[in-house]
Amino acid sequence: MTFIALDDEPLALLLVERLARDAPDWELLRTFTDAAAAAAFLGENTVDLLLSDINMPDVSGLEFVRQLPEERPLIIFLTAYREHAHEGFELDVVDYLVKPVRPERFQRALGKAAEWIRLREPGPAPASPPDHFYVYSEYEEVRIVTADIRFVESMGDYVKIHLAGQDRPVITLERLKHLTEQLRERGFQRIHRSYLVNLARIDAKQKYRLRIGPDWLPVGETFAEHLTARLGTK
Repeated sequence: MTFIALDDEPLALLLVERLARDAPDWELLRTFTDAAAAAAFLGENTVDLLLSDINMPDVSGLEFVRQLPEERPLIIFLTAYREHAHEGFELDVVDYLVKPVRPERFQRALGKAAEWIRLREPGPAPASPPDHFYVYSEYEEVRIVTADIRFVESMGDYVKIHLAGQDRPVITLERLKHLTEQLRERGFQRIHRSYLVNLARIDAKQKYRLRIGPDWLPVGETFAEHLTARLGTK
């Protein structure tokens, strides 16, 4: 697993480098004192985790993470300021570390990130027959029957799986992009950056929205043409 570190203080990055030596499962690819350089690196490279300061002169770590695309790395904030913790966790970060961080606390945060990555990885194909799959939700593995899915809603690093006959959606640590790849050949279509729908469950359609049961969902302009082609409508 790989990560990069962003902090305007070189001494803080030196400490991260030392702490990273005691994490054999992780590789520190690069360190950055400049947010623009870090953003450019992320745009060209796949990274599992970003370790970022918050108070920086060019842009705050909070704003930097907000500007990242949907398919961003996992995030751990490392800062001297406790008061930003609430804002940090609203961004679905893995952990929030306060300087000076203890080595054991740093390793625990990396362990938590590794667990998130493990849970996001799809299991081997033979373990999931075509008509169902399993997700980890609320401390248990939940069986999801593909045909029962009405639509899937993105929540950053999580998704809500809305099922027929159930009032509450199943919430699990997963990216919408991965579920789209997994379910596209089973009759599902991405209609918006935040929604994946079961085509068989669509009850009504307009140009930029559709209805599944009582729920009206937006259709993004960039997805509308693909949806129309798969439905065979105008």
